[in-house]
Amino acid sequence: MPARRPLLPLTSDSGGRSAIIALGILLGLVLGPVRGMADGTLPTLPLTSEEVVDAAVSSGLIAGDEFEAVDDPQAGPLLVGRPAAADDPAKTFSIVVFEGDEGPVQVQFIMTAPWDGLQERLELAGAIAALVVAPPDTLPPVPPVEAGGGGLSPAASWLYSLFYESWLGWPGAEQRQVRVRNGIAVITEGTPPESWTLTLAVDRDYPDATWPGRWPRVDSGDVSRARRLVRSGEYREAALLLEPLAAAGDPTAAVVMGDMERFGRLGAPRIEKATDWYLIAGRYRHPLAIWSIAAMLTEGWGTFFISNMKGQLLPKAEAAGSADALYVLGRTEPGVNYTRPQGVTAFDQILRAARWGLLSAQHDVARRYREGDGVDADPVEACAWALAALENTGPGVNWIYARQLVDDLAGELDAAGMAAARARAPVLVTGPPAWPPSDMIDSG
Repeated sequence: MPARRPLLPLTSDSGGRSAIIALGILLGLVLGPVRGMADGTLPTLPLTSEEVVDAAVSSGLIAGDEFEAVDDPQAGPLLVGRPAAADDPAKTFSIVVFEGDEGPVQVQFIMTAPWDGLQERLELAGAIAALVVAPPDTLPPVPPVEAGGGGLSPAASWLYSLFYESWLGWPGAEQRQVRVRNGIAVITEGTPPESWTLTLAVDRDYPDATWPGRWPRVDSGDVSRARRLVRSGEYREAALLLEPLAAAGDPTAAVVMGDMERFGRLGAPRIEKATDWYLIAGRYRHPLAIWSIAAMLTEGWGTFFISNMKGQLLPKAEAAGSADALYVLGRTEPGVNYTRPQGVTAFDQILRAARWGLLSAQHDVARRYREGDGVDADPVEACAWALAALENTGPGVNWIYARQLVDDLAGELDAAGMAAARARAPVLVTGPPAWPPSDMIDSG
């Protein structure tokens, strides 16, 4: 993913272009011009800005006068809250309310390292989420990372498990978690070791790695029902449907069961059990199963080192159709444990991952066409890929980044170039390769 810009103040420049909205200098996250966010393209949340402010102020972590109304010429009205006491770890967060014509259309709560004072921030996030959603009746266990002394409220505990899961799934498409309660999408995203972001928006079938799945047409009825249960946070009910199917060799059920065990949805994360489920699906050359086994070999937070084992697994995942594995290989320098296929460039691999639908690869391809990195510079193609990425993105951190990227690249084109980019964008993404392959057999 391209590097984000340096943070700029909440002002517009002399050319009239909307400035980048800096959500707290401590955050390292940049929210750029968000055309369409406040003009009715997202439905209104069932809350008011005043309720968000009251919930935040009640926490004692932020004062009412630390919220700033910003009437951005492109993003529309925003309400941005940032605590002044930046030296207090519990106050390293920002709250952003995106206003529509009839009320907020999106609320974001963003926190970052250091992680002292995490419990207080989780409770604040839970208080804001509780304005529009209720957590599931049965909560997953508290993650093994200590949130602080004392117990967490149900809402805070639930969000903590989702934040933690988004870290475990990083990097790749699994970073984003979408859970839907009371018609509201609760979106959590994590980028170790820097940030956690909670986004609340009225649901419009926003996807994540589990739902609706990369190949929903091959799901049995019970697998489809289980995916919806996972999406609402009802993990144990989902497992009752999935486990007998997975044990009988259903590869899609086995992948979701592997995820349940890997991410601790049924108890403490059990990597060995997750591996057992992924291996069942791996017999059917399921791309996500092979990718997941490789991803679990990650050293550190999300940094892939091509070890001897991984050097074998990632090409197998690529060959099976994993866009995540293909993207990682495209960003890997060939060496002792990995040799790029003859005649294939890093750009070729990243472009294929983008065509298969991986958002981070689509952002990367747009940047490469803009800069001429590994390919001849082509501003129309760059903008077309940015538009394709935007179409692939729901509310949250990446949606805002995608809007900024489109805005930047569109500013470099004339009317004819922009028309060409818009015509080109819909044909760029083919989706993942067909699965299962026609010659697939159970190798037993």
